[in-house]
Amino acid sequence: MKASNLRFTEFVRVNDQQFKVPVFQRTYDWKADDHCAKFWRDVLRAGRGEVRQHFLGALVKIPAPDDEEDFRRWLIVDGQQRLTTLLLLLVALRDHVRQAGGDSAGKFSAKQIDHNYLTNFDLRGQDRYRLFLRGVDHDALRQLIDGSERPQGLSDGIENAYRFFSQRIPGTDPDLVMRGLHKLSIVDVELDWAVDDPQATFESLNATGLELTKSDLIRNCILMGLRDEEQTAMYDQYWREIEDRFRGGNRRVFDNFARDYIDMKGLREKQTRTDDIYPAFREFWQEQRQHVDLEPALSDMKRHARYYASVRIGPDSAEDREHRYRRIRALRAAPAITMMRLLECREQEGTLDEHELLNALDLIESYLVRRLVCGLSTRAYDKVFAYLTSRIGRSEPLVDLKVALRLRPEGCAFPSNEEFRRALQEDDMYGRPVCTILLHRLENHDRKEHANASKLTIEHVLPRGKNLSEDWKDMLGREDWERVRDTYVDRLGNLTLTAYNAEYSNRPFQEKKAMKDGFAQSPLRLNEFIREQAEWTAEVMERRAKQLSDLATSIWPDLEVDQSRVEAAELREKQKRAAHRSVKDLIVAEPVRPLVGRFRQRVQTLGSDVVEIFQPRTISYHRLRYFLEIVPKTRSLSLLLALPYDQAEDQSGRKKDLRDWKFVPHAKYKEDSQTYLEVPVDDDAALDDALHLIRQAYDAAG
Repeated sequence: MKASNLRFTEFVRVNDQQFKVPVFQRTYDWKADDHCAKFWRDVLRAGRGEVRQHFLGALVKIPAPDDEEDFRRWLIVDGQQRLTTLLLLLVALRDHVRQAGGDSAGKFSAKQIDHNYLTNFDLRGQDRYRLFLRGVDHDALRQLIDGSERPQGLSDGIENAYRFFSQRIPGTDPDLVMRGLHKLSIVDVELDWAVDDPQATFESLNATGLELTKSDLIRNCILMGLRDEEQTAMYDQYWREIEDRFRGGNRRVFDNFARDYIDMKGLREKQTRTDDIYPAFREFWQEQRQHVDLEPALSDMKRHARYYASVRIGPDSAEDREHRYRRIRALRAAPAITMMRLLECREQEGTLDEHELLNALDLIESYLVRRLVCGLSTRAYDKVFAYLTSRIGRSEPLVDLKVALRLRPEGCAFPSNEEFRRALQEDDMYGRPVCTILLHRLENHDRKEHANASKLTIEHVLPRGKNLSEDWKDMLGREDWERVRDTYVDRLGNLTLTAYNAEYSNRPFQEKKAMKDGFAQSPLRLNEFIREQAEWTAEVMERRAKQLSDLATSIWPDLEVDQSRVEAAELREKQKRAAHRSVKDLIVAEPVRPLVGRFRQRVQTLGSDVVEIFQPRTISYHRLRYFLEIVPKTRSLSLLLALPYDQAEDQSGRKKDLRDWKFVPHAKYKEDSQTYLEVPVDDDAALDDALHLIRQAYDAAG
């Protein structure tokens, strides 16, 4: 690496050279009213002599693969935004001088700007331009430099920056502007391919430019180091399409895609932290390139970008899929990683047919809706869906998804029909984000002609206001109307949709039915039950809530999965955990350590299928199901068995009933209500007596 201090204009002024922005670099994106305005102020301050010089930071270059001795070509590793802005200001200054009525202004001429900074005046073709940008940016800059025409619709960034300077130069002394430009200084950093790592340099520099996005870093990680022709080919064939799918306001979606892509490929059970996306991707890509050639690797990434964009952004060409994607997006959850894996199984591996794919999407939606309705936490969803994705294999992806949903990370259960119905019938739904989703889906389910959601709002049949009319008080019961209102007013049974919320207001029930556009005339399915009722009481609202909960349970079905598959998968999970832990992980007092050793030897003789898992304070034992946990104490062991107390045969009389115990110190499985009895063991004789009970628990867990 060579570094030298230079004036910015000296850096550009050398003839017969070209600075090229590689195809993998980002486009010009300095904002006129922000970055360009600051650049302009710095130039004027320097020109007025307020500072001796203004330092712009480092400009980092490396010889291009097609560099020649008599014509130097440089790739800009860092600094393209500043360099491009300088040239745009010079073009605007040159054009102002020409338009002012002559070719010169003060101490310089328009021709000098062209020959010294913008072009290699004795060359033709593409070599003529001192700066060669990527794509449409270069087309726009070339037209400005040539003066042939003003760019229209090519590059908003280039056009806006040129227009900004063109509007500010009139009324300003051109010599002052040029003096300011001459006082801008940089550190010219020249890298050597044989010695320096341009990507590492690119990541560490950029102090005065826009913050690098993860897309910038990842693109450069993939393409930097390739020869120019290969860069262009890989960019045009693969990366451009990936970029295009996440343009506009979707940069954050690209970041999430990059994270989910590497997490899916790496079978990670926990999602990569946002701050770690680029380092994790770089490590993944380096590992990937040891086994897969560049083109297949990029092709795979492009294919998954298409999957991901269809899920997160849409639209998808398959109508049935798009309906489901749209509904899942409305739930604002984080299942895109899992959906991307399902699409991989469908379109790439061919192990999931279209019906199964739609079934899987319905299952994900049902999981999310049921948990929202039941008021369960959504904070662990990044972990949940990373875990689910890591469990979806090649041969039976739908079955794998169902099994994983049943096993799920702790605290993220799939609510049962009973839990779902109870919440729908007894919990307040109004005011929760899921309420509108519920009502619109209940209305439009299985209908080709959907009600226009934009014109419908939530209506309380029984008004929510405190000042109920006398008719309402009579209908609800004079002695009980306040309790009924407070209990039922925000429950699902009292909620519907209408376009006439303001007209209904707090009117009595019969008026709401009979008025123009009232419930009696409503075309909505949700209002069919309402118009058939003679009154609106607690009993009626309960019946409607039950009716709607029945429909909701059919729309968002329960999880049905073969229990033997779940148990087999759970055993594999336990075996996996057991392989990563040992007795060294157990915290145990020295006096009881020998007894722990003898106990472990005895338990292992029960059968070869015993799985032993160490926790810091306990050891648990499993077959298909958990059957035993030991908690070492100072001088004894507490054996906790998954065996019903009344069914346990114990001639020694040592068993203790734990059914009423809500908590056992250090025990993991008592909290799951799987432990029913305890046996204390302080010597080998007690251990012999306990083995009879342990054998019973072992047999029951098979």
